[in-house]
Amino acid sequence: MVRKVRREANLVLGASLRGLVFDACFDNRIPHTFGMLRHFGMPNRNRVLVSESPDLDVVGLATALRIPETEVTARRYPAIGRGHRDFYGIQVMKGRIEDRVRRFSPAAIASGVLHHPATHELRDLPFSTVGWDMLQDTCPCEPAGVRQNWVTTNGTSRCHSCGGSLGKIEAVPVPDGLKPSLTLISRLVDPDPCAQRAGHDMLPHAIRGASRTLIYDLIMNLAKVIGVEADVANSTARTALLARACEALIRWPAGFSSIERSADCPTNVWDWVRRTYAILDGAGQPAASEARSGTPAFAPKATQPGYVPSGSKGRISTQFISAMAAARLGGIDEQALKQAWDDGRFTQHLWVLGSSRVRAFDPAEVVALTPRMRVLGSRLAAARFLGLPLYGAEQLIEAELLTPAAPGGGIKQMEAHLSAANALSQTIEAAGGDVNDGMPFLEAIRHVSGRPKPFASALGMLLAGEMRFGLTDSTTRTGVIGRIRVHRDAVSDLTALPHDPVPKARIVRADRWSGVDALHCLNGNRSASELLMGLESQGSTTKRQYLVTDILERAAIGVTTSDLSRRSGCSIAHVAGRLKAHNVPQIAPGLWQRRQAEELTFEEAVRGVASASDPLED
Repeated sequence: MVRKVRREANLVLGASLRGLVFDACFDNRIPHTFGMLRHFGMPNRNRVLVSESPDLDVVGLATALRIPETEVTARRYPAIGRGHRDFYGIQVMKGRIEDRVRRFSPAAIASGVLHHPATHELRDLPFSTVGWDMLQDTCPCEPAGVRQNWVTTNGTSRCHSCGGSLGKIEAVPVPDGLKPSLTLISRLVDPDPCAQRAGHDMLPHAIRGASRTLIYDLIMNLAKVIGVEADVANSTARTALLARACEALIRWPAGFSSIERSADCPTNVWDWVRRTYAILDGAGQPAASEARSGTPAFAPKATQPGYVPSGSKGRISTQFISAMAAARLGGIDEQALKQAWDDGRFTQHLWVLGSSRVRAFDPAEVVALTPRMRVLGSRLAAARFLGLPLYGAEQLIEAELLTPAAPGGGIKQMEAHLSAANALSQTIEAAGGDVNDGMPFLEAIRHVSGRPKPFASALGMLLAGEMRFGLTDSTTRTGVIGRIRVHRDAVSDLTALPHDPVPKARIVRADRWSGVDALHCLNGNRSASELLMGLESQGSTTKRQYLVTDILERAAIGVTTSDLSRRSGCSIAHVAGRLKAHNVPQIAPGLWQRRQAEELTFEEAVRGVASASDPLED
């Protein structure tokens, strides 16, 4: 049966378990802590490892002190792996917890703080987060001084030798100018969860997702970077270094510019600090409200990296992989994958490699997105093989004129699409006849205006024999579609065809088109990029991708000068001059407001035809 003390331990928020036991022994006239702890698994008379030892009888000690078991457990520093302990949620190196010497704050004791704060047991902090003065460990009651221990009980606020109040010792205050910055570290290490959150709130929003352990380690190593060996033993100098380190984090990412590497800083510490500081915004789980602009809605949320403490410098553990590894995982070309990252189709994670940042990919995103990319890439390859825009190949697949086999059995997606495109090409060549007086099919179908060209419906008519066509010799690298010629009277049939008939096969179409395909839909020349001015796009200057919905909307309300010239029979210069003379508005340079432009152009064309048919008319 466990014997209980007469006076229960005084529970104070933030008090260490060592201090709690020490004060309880004094309050109950137990002269040595070993007198109590030997009953609860602590065999060492001169080491009070009540906060660290795995052999402690937690239930028995809690019962003896008349406090809840949870209060004992919450104040312990359990081992994390072989080299660290959990200090209220921060993983610190085992050697950084002071368990032999009782450090104290004269200012805190003088102000009435008579318990022993847990933060005084962190060797990394030379100052008190309670009294805001330098921590001390010696009473001057003897010529050589008496270093305070945890063995002989006299209360944590008193010298264990003379019994005098340690609050009477002269305090060395923290300079007022350092307190605002040091508040960051004081709150991060505070046992109170509310204070911990307040510490995180002092950081810029982008790095608040980083763990307290990472922030703590980075502060300590930043201080090591800018300090010299002589500063380590000098409490005031080390406190100033910690303040500068905290300030660098509060001002992230600009704060690193104020960090100067000291002559005593090891290269490995400097490299670790530089890299970790640079990627701090990617080292934690972002807030729910945080969303990277430009990230596509279909992109799944990426898994964020975590921090794995290791010695004084941990590592940021991440599931991210390189572009090469992502290409192998997704079965897609590495350059295509990098381009998709540049276009914002992947969450744009970054790795720091030396002084450079390189693309990093979340495997979960790669697995989720690359199947669709493989399909779209294969369709695009088939479209280019035939000489069509991407949407033309999609129409053919929906109409079951282009029927790629399902991947499997050694057949890959790209191979299946190119094989189907080759088969369709041969079918078209076999069905072609002679057209002596004709025009290129691609020129004829460009008379379709304000919408995508009805390639599937048109090729269906050609293959069904409903429209005569021939093919020119294959003297260029153009696809088979570019070699087709039709009679000039086929234009009226082509313009009447629907571009969106009821599909026989249902597929997920691309949501973006290249600039070339977008201009094709607008009936603009390949070089007329100004027609796309003002539209949202992704990608580099030469490989921009535009939303299909935006292109269709622009095609419906705008018409190009060359389109009007082609359909009216008037010259481009004449059409442009007339539209400008009548102040027809332009949606983009060279793209006129469709309704007004067509009314004006075709009204004149009709009058011109009437005038030519009646020579007597003025």
